[in-house]
Amino acid sequence: MHLQSSTTEAADGTRLAYRTMGEGLPLVLANGLSTSDFFWHYLRPAWTRRHRVISWDYKGHGDSEPARTDAGTTIPALVDDMRRVMDAAEVERGVLIGFSMGCQVIAEAWRQMPDRIAGLVFLLGPAGRLFDTALRPVMGPGLQQLMQRLPSRLLPPVFGVARRMVKLPGTVTMGRWMRLYGRSTGMDIRRYVEHFERLDPHSVVQMALHGGKHDARDVLPSIDVPTLVVAGDRDVFAPSKTVGLPMHAAIAGARLLQIPDGTHGSLFEHPWIIGDAIDQLLLAVAEQTDAA
Repeated sequence: MHLQSSTTEAADGTRLAYRTMGEGLPLVLANGLSTSDFFWHYLRPAWTRRHRVISWDYKGHGDSEPARTDAGTTIPALVDDMRRVMDAAEVERGVLIGFSMGCQVIAEAWRQMPDRIAGLVFLLGPAGRLFDTALRPVMGPGLQQLMQRLPSRLLPPVFGVARRMVKLPGTVTMGRWMRLYGRSTGMDIRRYVEHFERLDPHSVVQMALHGGKHDARDVLPSIDVPTLVVAGDRDVFAPSKTVGLPMHAAIAGARLLQIPDGTHGSLFEHPWIIGDAIDQLLLAVAEQTDAA
């Protein structure tokens, strides 16, 4: 099965890279901040046997260009990017699957283009403001304040230091100790480190700051398509008690997969459990589509 890579243009002129693979019900993937396709490494091969999978890189990530404007890094702008990717890939309607900050993107997509959405999967991320729940009580708010105060001219050297730090011996072990991911995660984190080298600092920081201000929780009660919420009890970025469980409660009829030892790396650590739950949701979407 052939992976097709293409580009399209964002509203601000930024070139966006996207990929399509497979045939069938379209699944449109929204990545987390500072991530790319490698987070779908375990799930995409199974999906492409029955579905058409569409993914794209946010501005300043992967193969996409750095954002040409700060306005192009807001959550609504990312939804417009998704719409343009869907148009370029000739996808009229599909299931949106968001990971981490991608959950904000697909929640906002429900506000902007509900007619393009056949189902929703919220994976380990919030619909509300990123730093309200991530790395609480100290690191999240502290990181947000640092990014707000840091002059743009200092971003490249700061990211340069961060790139050197993530390569140091013991970094992966420290991440496990901080519960950023579980013990079974190894090579997958190295893929993240490799991608970190390619990030555009200004684009990433602007998206993080916009994600820290954006709140789409108000749209959750209006969702009326098959929906799955995946939450990890050990997820320090999107804790199940303050993120996943309230989101599930807000969406009438939503399904819930709560993983007791799930961390923010559960796409690497529990892909088959998550994949089974998503497969069940996709069956419900197909049944609803056939009934219509």
